[in-house]
Amino acid sequence: MSFPRDHYTPFGYLDLPRHARRLHPLGVLRSDSVGFAWHYPAYAGGYGGRKPHYIAGFRISIGGALDIEDFDEIACPYHSKNIVEFRVCKDQAEAVATFHPIGDHALRCRLEVQGAGRTRIAIHAHYQRWIAATGAWGESGLVGKFENGRLVLLSFEGGESFVVESSVPASDGGLSADPMTARAWKDQAAPQMDSPLTVIGKSGERVAVSGVLGFEIELNDRPQIIEIVIARGLTSLRAQAELSAARSQANSEEARLRADDARFWQTAPRLEGDWPEHWRRGLVYDLETVRMMVKPPLGIYRRVWDAMQIQAPRVVLAETAIDALLLAYADPLTAAELLLGVFADAPEPNVPCSREDGSYNMVSADGAACGTAPAWGYPWLALAHVMALQPDRAWLERLYPYLTIYLDWWLAHRRDAEGWLAYACSWESGQDNSPRFGEQPLGGGHPTWHVRPADLQASFAHAAQVMRDIAAVLGYDHDTEKWSELAVEFARRTDQLWNGTRYADHDTQQRGLTSVDDIMLLAPVALDVARPERAAALRTTIEAIDADELTWPMLAWTATEAALNVGARDRAAALAGAVCERVYRFWDARQREEGRTSPGVACEYWPLNGRCGGEGYGWGAFTTHLIMHTLIGLSFSATGVALRPNLPLDWRAPGRRYSLRWHIHNQPLVLTLEPQTNGQVRVTVNDHTTEAAWGERFVIHEPWRRPPL
Repeated sequence: MSFPRDHYTPFGYLDLPRHARRLHPLGVLRSDSVGFAWHYPAYAGGYGGRKPHYIAGFRISIGGALDIEDFDEIACPYHSKNIVEFRVCKDQAEAVATFHPIGDHALRCRLEVQGAGRTRIAIHAHYQRWIAATGAWGESGLVGKFENGRLVLLSFEGGESFVVESSVPASDGGLSADPMTARAWKDQAAPQMDSPLTVIGKSGERVAVSGVLGFEIELNDRPQIIEIVIARGLTSLRAQAELSAARSQANSEEARLRADDARFWQTAPRLEGDWPEHWRRGLVYDLETVRMMVKPPLGIYRRVWDAMQIQAPRVVLAETAIDALLLAYADPLTAAELLLGVFADAPEPNVPCSREDGSYNMVSADGAACGTAPAWGYPWLALAHVMALQPDRAWLERLYPYLTIYLDWWLAHRRDAEGWLAYACSWESGQDNSPRFGEQPLGGGHPTWHVRPADLQASFAHAAQVMRDIAAVLGYDHDTEKWSELAVEFARRTDQLWNGTRYADHDTQQRGLTSVDDIMLLAPVALDVARPERAAALRTTIEAIDADELTWPMLAWTATEAALNVGARDRAAALAGAVCERVYRFWDARQREEGRTSPGVACEYWPLNGRCGGEGYGWGAFTTHLIMHTLIGLSFSATGVALRPNLPLDWRAPGRRYSLRWHIHNQPLVLTLEPQTNGQVRVTVNDHTTEAAWGERFVIHEPWRRPPL
């Protein structure tokens, strides 16, 4: 199956897979009306609010329409990380503009226009630069000029140059330092300029130059094609060479990118039937965002690695675990490689948060190099998920020693004198500056050794359980005993952190359990290491969780898993449904709101209002797991694929039909849920139909049985 064409939002990103933070910065390609622009070194509002060095790209106007709202109609039927296709209408003109990158330094648009009458088309190229943004000497401004029909925008005395060329000679062209002047050329011819335009500025100032190539087109019912390529280089000559190379590769590169999309979507899950339209498209935005996290080997990473987020890629165990969990639904082989790589390529046993050049980005105030703990990102829960979707004994044998080293490191370096595990700082917990750890005058790196966290003890017990099972599969009998003992020990330690009504952290400075409550303190229930009576006692608390509190993936994961494990399945469905509804309405929005992150791509977290953190953040796509696991109810084990349908109560109207088209273990699966008038649900898996109660668990047998390890 090819990419699922639909009516997507006209906002988003194109992927530059080789973009990295230190060794190979390329910037990001972010949509700009009907067009794209490089933001270098990253989008300024994307992560950490860093100022850009430059923004450069082009967009297209048709019939005087330049901004999104100017067009009579606009949509994107194709919206992958590789290719974005705009379909627009303005008056009697209809156009399809297909954008895709060519390598690291070129962007192509194939524009097809048809209709009736006469219209004006213009290519609006722009280059904004912050003088001496790198702190280096030798920048004065920008120059715009025309050379042999090409538009050249370059920095002097140093900095990137951009060259724009169209396959059809322009009928007019202009240059301006005033963006409003250049905008006026969307519906009128630009005055021809024979001499260069120079714009200068002082250090720290932003300078800009715009160039327009205009075309007067007589429309008919046969598409007229204009191909536009923009290329960049450190000199004008190098940009020209990049452009020429891109021209020769354009068609083959588009074909390669479409084939890459088709391979991914051949087995990726897609929603059909009566799912809300924004959910159907939302799952696509999710999976395309997760695809963007996969980076080719570079620097200290000898294997594919997880970028965490596209703006400033780096490796963090928690984010890699969640991204692998999500990617496994579509590409379990790559998900397995990400998990192997994050441990095998780590510069130290505890998997410090690192960049591709080997530098660390999370060091506590007492100098400890930190990586996220076993509780953050639930790596062993993600691991169990990927193991089930991609059972591979050879992979497990390679991975197992690194998992052992990681957990042994925590036992050796994060246990206090009485054997309790602690976080070096709140950064290491993943819950930066959380009040769980008391006053932190040094910020998220402030030492927090005095707190014995309940989620950490519970997650270690769970990790030991998973390791026990892996050791048994691999025949490591001695290790099986070791992990069994650790699982029992840390389950017991977790139980000691029960305060009579809930789990609580222990503060050795205050000599007792703390009063600070937090959803992460439900981790013992979410990871199923709580004693049954403890879990049962927390059911009322879990059923009272408000979906508005679940603004981060880890909170949503903890709350929904806890609800499922205490049998509060309707509450789990309500929470998952509310989160997905909030997230997907924003991912699929048709306007980009001031002060909010961009639609069309998963973002860092999901607040009710305001910014959603970094744009292009893998774990922001966690809604994929909420659909597949919490709502559709899929889980995986040695006996096969288990199903426990669990749609929200108000979705269970008779006559509706919710379908999932997917591949599992290389076998096609079409699963359909149809609510019945008797309160049950008819479940069809390919040609096999049964009727069950909502929340009833049953196993789907051959040919979907998990292959033996």
